[in-house]
Amino acid sequence: MSGSNPNLPIPRQPKKLRPFKSAVMCLSRDRCRIHFERMIANIGDVVTFVEYLRDTGADVVFIDTGDQTHGGGLSDADKPEGAQALLLHTSLPYDVLSPGKFAMLEAHPEIKEKYLAANVFYKPPNEPGAQRRQLGSTHRTWYTGSGRKITAIGVAFENESKTREAGVYIERVESILTHKWFTEQVLTSNPDVFLLVGHMSLSAKERPKWRLIHQAIRSRYPDTPIFIFAGHTHERQCIMGINRENPIRSLGIESGRYLETIGWVGANLTAATEPLELSRIHLDASRDTLIGLTGADPSAFTQASDYVMRPFHELAGRFGLDQYIGCLKNGKAKPILTTSEETSLRTQPLDYPWDTKKYSENDPHHAYNLYRNVAFPDVVPHNASEPYVLLLNNGFIRGPLYNGSFTLNDKFVNLPYDSQAFWSTRIPKMVAKKVLDRLSKPDDAAQCIPAQSGKALLSEDSQRPIVQGRYMRGLAETDGKLGDNEEESCDALGVSPPLMQCWPDKYGITLSKGIDALKGCDYVDFVTLEFLKSRAEPVIEKLMKDTASVQCELPSPGKPLWQTYGRAFSGDVIKEWVQISNTWNQLLLALILITGLLSAISLKESGRLGRSSVNSPCQLNMM
Repeated sequence: MSGSNPNLPIPRQPKKLRPFKSAVMCLSRDRCRIHFERMIANIGDVVTFVEYLRDTGADVVFIDTGDQTHGGGLSDADKPEGAQALLLHTSLPYDVLSPGKFAMLEAHPEIKEKYLAANVFYKPPNEPGAQRRQLGSTHRTWYTGSGRKITAIGVAFENESKTREAGVYIERVESILTHKWFTEQVLTSNPDVFLLVGHMSLSAKERPKWRLIHQAIRSRYPDTPIFIFAGHTHERQCIMGINRENPIRSLGIESGRYLETIGWVGANLTAATEPLELSRIHLDASRDTLIGLTGADPSAFTQASDYVMRPFHELAGRFGLDQYIGCLKNGKAKPILTTSEETSLRTQPLDYPWDTKKYSENDPHHAYNLYRNVAFPDVVPHNASEPYVLLLNNGFIRGPLYNGSFTLNDKFVNLPYDSQAFWSTRIPKMVAKKVLDRLSKPDDAAQCIPAQSGKALLSEDSQRPIVQGRYMRGLAETDGKLGDNEEESCDALGVSPPLMQCWPDKYGITLSKGIDALKGCDYVDFVTLEFLKSRAEPVIEKLMKDTASVQCELPSPGKPLWQTYGRAFSGDVIKEWVQISNTWNQLLLALILITGLLSAISLKESGRLGRSSVNSPCQLNMM
């Protein structure tokens, strides 16, 4: 091998096993800009990346741990959700897939061998009285191109409250350890590597479930490498030593959010008595980084990626996801860096961020505040003069809003969950304002926390083909620091710079204009989302009984009387606001054109006509 980096020791005869996990799905590169300007990879780039590495002779295992289609128009525009998009994903060269919580209603026999869900059972929705069936396979054993034997097991997190109603049954993880397929097939497979894969996180709550499987295997195979590829929480985590016995031969990794992260683990298999030679990194979804790590020709790489994306774009066209809704503009601007030495005076409008900056309720350029303070009052209320108190939570918006053309796909990406009606009940102002205090807990406050992150673009030293041997030793020089109590215990493999993720308060209220002038006993509309109504109702009932009935001298009230509120569903508010805003902009543009035409006629008559131009409705102003 050539092009070695002295800072990254290369084994003399490296044996490559590179478990790989992807959580990336983006329709177009210029719309996938979470956290970094150049995080622009799509699933075609990731597949091309994998194929380039495989062509070098490396053993590359391509894994997905669920929710591979959720969070965009390809899934949310379809009924049932993600059905056609998941079929496209099944044609990609995965070695193992596991279903996320949004994909547990339908089996896929065409990939059953690779679709692992050992503890997930379902009842076909169109077959009344049908018996429960296994959603996928329990496990898979296969040989890599270089002849290594791998055994993989797939599981899902236990969440009966949300799956039982849909006809899905999730068996407890400890129960599967007694089944014959586990004791007589998995535990007798004698592979070179075990892979534990599933839509179950490495969090403190769910990690004990991984430990159960890990311990059952480790009792029979004390030295065989075990890699865990987790999912569900979409948080970047890496843990060495899932159990205390022989921690130098195990590693668990979970990748980040939708459209954001590629979790990479590289392993050079060593003798049983030695630590594994490992590399791991959470790669941000940047096409430039993927090209750099393969050493591929950028043009050829892009052409191959575009070929993979063709059916995805065709499906998007059938769903009308490129339907232009309007132009989204933020009046605030930022300077554009034109060279490495100077900053141009040219500016461009900023996007509306979601979790990349510390939240302030006074920030007019935050996506959450745009929704509740601007879009909601312009779109939803029947009567704009009727005072209201709006209760929202921070989970119904998923990501930032980008300047420029706003399409139907952007609507699904930003507000991915099922549109819900708003509901309202008439209660005294003093009660409405106290609901938030009763719902909120100390840990519900706005916060910023560091998440392990890769770099959007790797440094020049690191941006060289992985297959040249980017290996780093795991436990050898750590003085035994790594252990199963560490939330992030892979520091010896190289720590990526922290990425701050910030969220608004879990719950927030918005007061309509003019409400401050009302007295505490004056009635207002208390408005909230349908799924929050059940949480707010007992709080309101108690406040009405304990507070309002005393201070406002009201008769003892019964349960709050609710009715649907407003003219729009929750998922359509931004879309309709963009349409309304553009209607006004078009009227203003028409007025400008008429004024300009009259001026031109006047100038022509005086012989002083010059050139003029008017920006298109969605041209971002560059000053």
